Amino acid sequence: MTFRELRNAVVKGLSGYLEIPIVLSSQVNPEQEYPFLIYSSTAPYIPENSLGEYRQMKTSDGDVVEERKEEPTCTFSFTACSADREDPLILGEDEALKTAESALGWFLHTGYLYLSRLGVTVVDASNVQERSFLQVDEEARRYGFDVGIRYVRTDRRTVGTIAHAAAVRKGDL
Repeated sequence: MTFRELRNAVVKGLSGYLEIPIVLSSQVNPEQEYPFLIYSSTAPYIPENSLGEYRQMKTSDGDVVEERKEEPTCTFSFTACSADREDPLILGEDEALKTAESALGWFLHTGYLYLSRLGVTVVDASNVQERSFLQVDEEARRYGFDVGIRYVRTDRRTVGTIAHAAAVRKGDL
């Protein structure tokens, strides 16, 4: 699995569970309607065993493919965003906190099973923390957390082979 495949699976599963948009932070898309979740990958590749496991296989063409597998971890940061709104009255503080807690709960319970079926495991989840900030004239209510995930990364390359070698005796050189 590549990091991109992992990221897409996490965003798809979490978005389906929360039923709100999940967008990459610091992108140039229009602002989402509240509530929404932003994410960033704070560490997409943290090697656990940099050597990995190697094996070689012959293909039907006679080529040799070397495969390297390892189980790195990565860290995502998620932030639930909201703001006070009227009609109906919604307190952004409460909505952001509830959304962040629900998202964290997904990683600890429902999403844990979803991810394990993909060969991925949640190895660490931080507590929900306030991440609010002052926006022009109102407070943007934000709560967030970080989650560490371990996945299987596989790299492959074709290894050059010598199809025919000529043997020369030492004295014939």
